[in-house]
Amino acid sequence: MGLKMKSVVDKVVLIIISLQLALAVNAQAYLQNPKYGDDEKERKECASNLSTMAEFVKINMYDYAYDAWKKCYTHCPGSSKNIFIYGAKILKHKIENAANQDEADIWLDTLMQMYDKRVENFNQEYYVLGMKGIDLLKYKPDSIQRGYGYLRSSLELGKEKSEEAVCITFIQASNVLFKSNLKPASEFINDYVYVGDLLNSKLKVTSAPECQSALGNVEAIFAESGAADCEALINIFAPRYNDSPGDIDLLKNITNLLDKTGCNESELFAQASESLYKLEPSAKAAYLIGVIFEKKDYAKSKQYYSMAAKQETNPDDKANYLYKLGYINFRMENFAETRSNALEAISCKPDFGDAYILIGSAYAASSSSCGADKFEKDAVYWAAVDKFINAKNIDPSVADKANEQISKYSAAFPNNEEAFFRGLTDGQEYTVGCWINEKTTVRTRKN
Repeated sequence: MGLKMKSVVDKVVLIIISLQLALAVNAQAYLQNPKYGDDEKERKECASNLSTMAEFVKINMYDYAYDAWKKCYTHCPGSSKNIFIYGAKILKHKIENAANQDEADIWLDTLMQMYDKRVENFNQEYYVLGMKGIDLLKYKPDSIQRGYGYLRSSLELGKEKSEEAVCITFIQASNVLFKSNLKPASEFINDYVYVGDLLNSKLKVTSAPECQSALGNVEAIFAESGAADCEALINIFAPRYNDSPGDIDLLKNITNLLDKTGCNESELFAQASESLYKLEPSAKAAYLIGVIFEKKDYAKSKQYYSMAAKQETNPDDKANYLYKLGYINFRMENFAETRSNALEAISCKPDFGDAYILIGSAYAASSSSCGADKFEKDAVYWAAVDKFINAKNIDPSVADKANEQISKYSAAFPNNEEAFFRGLTDGQEYTVGCWINEKTTVRTRKN
């Protein structure tokens, strides 16, 4: 006898001994329970098979557990919920180890039927429908509409009790239907809103990280779906906003979604953002209003970006708000404030290449007003190019943008003759005056 076979035999012997002990201890419990069978003989057989099934499942010997499970499932399905809990493990093992697809489909049909019988005997329909939908789509992905239906029914019955996995799988299925032209964008958006509302409601009563993670996954699936058409979103959310303009959760959902999908120039976005800020002032709300006024009213945009930066505690978000504030100051030609905002942004996010580009742009834009003559004005570009070089050195993602600016302003450097007349040579230290007041290095054009 091989070692592997001996090990199996030893396990079986131990299981038989443990079963005999367990049955002796629990005899009175099952002998009096009609769910185990009509008479003592049937009840003993049911109890014995339940124990056999359980012991084999515990050690992952699913093929050995199958016969005992089948007898319990057929003759005493109401005796224990374990028939369905362990049965799912046994049948999934059969599916995954089937010799061919036809055999796998037979086992899958059995699994689906088993879920129905579980509901008959132990209720929990919402929970079982969720598992049924997930497993159907796992083992037979082309049954997408059927699986979607199970998941939808599960969510409608379970509401805030619904499992996070069901929420995620449901929106994945809806996305597949949308991308396969089996569902219009408006229905997919409605599904997203439905699941988002459900998870947000669930978060009000639980702080479980898996719930927050599920919401993030659902939002990511939607954001990458391509269904986020501004007109469709506004058609869905505008009536909801008009019905509940004081619903903070709804306002957050509207503003976040419209901002993420590039629909932040709409009137709905403006209305929802201002309503949200009045009800719940926050850094995010102030930022969103700053976005609204960026193309309409620089002074108001600056006011809200400033409030956003002051209220924000997350370093990355604070850096982004400071950058936006700096950009508005740049547009208003408040160049010293631009630099101050950008440097503060860099202190929050040291690899913020765009902030250095903003400083360089402010320097370059100051050239016409910094310096007593053409040479001093052109020398400003040395300081500007320094910042563009800093940008690409700390943040490779902005290298192309920085190189474009370097090329543009290097062409405007003072030439050799102008520098010679000033007694300056390449590589020599030079201080740019005006509000910039910064040391740089002489670099001349050779033409």
